[in-house]
Amino acid sequence: PKISYLFSKNASWDVFYEYQIKDNQIGNLENLTQNRFGTSFNFASEKKLTLNGEFSLYQNKFSGDELSPVAFQMLEGLQPGQNMTWRLLIQKNLTEFLDININYQGRKSETSQAIHTGSIQLRAFF
Repeated sequence: PKISYLFSKNASWDVFYEYQIKDNQIGNLENLTQNRFGTSFNFASEKKLTLNGEFSLYQNKFSGDELSPVAFQMLEGLQPGQNMTWRLLIQKNLTEFLDININYQGRKSETSQAIHTGSIQLRAFF
C-alpha cells in the first residue's frame, strides 16, 4: 500500500510499504521474506528544475547460502537483515538545448559501511 499527499500540482510526498516472498523452486530451495518501508518525494518548479528522492528500510529474512549468485539475485544486491537505501535525482534545464542530471544513491546494511554512488549527465539536444 501507498499513501500520497499532494502539496500542489508540483509537489508530492509518499509513504509506502511492500511485502514479498521469493522462493527458489530449484537447487537449494532458497527463501526470502522481505518487508520494505519507505518514503519518497517529487518536486517540479516553474523554473525547469525537478527533484525526486526516496528512502527505504528493508528487513530481509533469507534462508540459504548468502554468498551464492541466487542469493544476490533474490536479495537484489542487498544483505540479509536490515538494509537502508536512498536516492536523490536533480534535473535542470540549463538552456533550451542543454539539460543536466545529477544522481546520487546510497545503501547501508547492518554488516557493512555505507556505499555511495553518484553520476552527472549533461545532455545536448541538436
